[in-house]
Amino acid sequence: MMDLKKPIEEAIIKAGYDVPAFDIDVPPEGMPGDYSVNVALLIGSCEQESPSLVAEKIIDNINDEIIEKIEIAGPGFMNIRLKDSFYHHYLLKILKAGANFGKQEENKNGKALIEYISANPTGPLHIGNARGGPIGEVLANVLFWQGFSVESEFYVNDTGAQIKKFGQTLAYWYIIKKDEKYPFPDGGYPGEFLQEVSEEIQKEKSKEIGELRDDELVDFFIKEGLERTIRRIKDDIAALGLHFDRFVYESDIISSGDGLKVVDQLKSGGHTSEKEGALWFTTNDLDPNDRETVLLRSDAEKTPTYFANDIAYHKDKFDRGNNLLIDVWGANHHGHIPRLKGALKALGYEENNFLVVLYQNVRLKKGGEVKQMGKRLGNYINISDLITKLKVPADVFKFMIISQSPSSVIDFDLELALEQSEKNPVYYLQYAYARICSVLRKADSKLLGELENIAEGEGSINAESLTNLKDKKELELIRSLIGLPSVLKKVSDNFQIQALPHFATEVARAYHNFYSSCQILSDDQELTKSRLLLVLAARNVLKISLTLMGISAPEKM
Repeated sequence: MMDLKKPIEEAIIKAGYDVPAFDIDVPPEGMPGDYSVNVALLIGSCEQESPSLVAEKIIDNINDEIIEKIEIAGPGFMNIRLKDSFYHHYLLKILKAGANFGKQEENKNGKALIEYISANPTGPLHIGNARGGPIGEVLANVLFWQGFSVESEFYVNDTGAQIKKFGQTLAYWYIIKKDEKYPFPDGGYPGEFLQEVSEEIQKEKSKEIGELRDDELVDFFIKEGLERTIRRIKDDIAALGLHFDRFVYESDIISSGDGLKVVDQLKSGGHTSEKEGALWFTTNDLDPNDRETVLLRSDAEKTPTYFANDIAYHKDKFDRGNNLLIDVWGANHHGHIPRLKGALKALGYEENNFLVVLYQNVRLKKGGEVKQMGKRLGNYINISDLITKLKVPADVFKFMIISQSPSSVIDFDLELALEQSEKNPVYYLQYAYARICSVLRKADSKLLGELENIAEGEGSINAESLTNLKDKKELELIRSLIGLPSVLKKVSDNFQIQALPHFATEVARAYHNFYSSCQILSDDQELTKSRLLLVLAARNVLKISLTLMGISAPEKM
């Protein structure tokens, strides 16, 4: 709402105040005005002045043709009603932008690299660890729309203690056939999945296994198991319709020696200390006894830790020319953020250009019962099973994930996900889009052809051609469309991904209300033309929103 914000800012300055960061919101239904502004409350608190008096001073200094009326409500909110002409001019702006409404100049903001999912390859993706997928996809799409050059990566942790347990679990299902008393590995991965993977390996590689010494079994099963689980994860990613520009393997970082090189840099910069036979990263901002800051283990080989390799990986991200790094992690990794930021700062990189989005757990809700999930519990629903066996579309999974803040625990309602009606929020959106397409198919083809050019930013039109759009539902629909640029800024600046599906839902609701109240195709050719232009604008904005969410826009349902 930059068109409205500017005259308010000018009025604040004329009234003798500094301009704070303030919000322009849509007031609750039934409240007067088109928009509600909280700036008088903020200034009043800062200046120790009555917010109502501040609001009066601001109103006295507003001089703009777009404002019809301003009322002071409650403790000092300014409820603003705009002239119809404002909406007509903004609708014209949307139409001229066409399918690129809200899009910034390409590469205007630099290069962004987003790493997301990066699930340990100890099993398939399930609806918990796949939560980062839709989050990362939305961020990548929105940042691109905001003018960034964007790439995405998946970091494969194919070494370390968890991989050792993974191999021991696979080997167990082979050894147990010969030794019924052989114990299940402590900290291993229960559940049917790894048993099935082990049986597959045994069947396909029986000859090779038979030639192995006992001390070679675990490494063999690690190699064969990783090949299969990583392939399965990539299949799951494809089933969700996600795309990664690059898969990066921790084992490659180790073999390249980059982890050791970055440790040498930190050591030469005076950012390490030796303790208990190991080499630790040290900084005044971190707990000196935090064992997660160990860079080189105390073993004879002085093996680099996961932390050392992760520093090297993020250093490489910056060195590839990216000026914004975003990682999407599970909330249980929150303690890793200050360590990694501290290490990057010590290496001379701008720590504020490395940002992390943390997401909470996903619990399964079925039949009113909520269950915790996890690989070590052996209790989860694989993404492939969710989509192929339970018949939950990828679109539905994505929407149910991104419609809530990453910081909120999600209870994934399986019954709602299977609902194929307007009760299901993604169907509500898609039905609005399909309804738009249905109206356009019924319109006069010659007239629609002319209007399509306008809606693609190519035809000629002026705001006066839209002045017959006066109905309350018409103006409400235009007002809903206006919000896209500010919503995209909110997503890119603050990672509030849920703002986009909420915006799209409001557009769909406004369109359904408009469709029910206003006859779009009629004998009044001028009104039909104006309303079809509004429909085309709604189509474009809804299509952009669905595309940025990674959700399909069906023309028929």
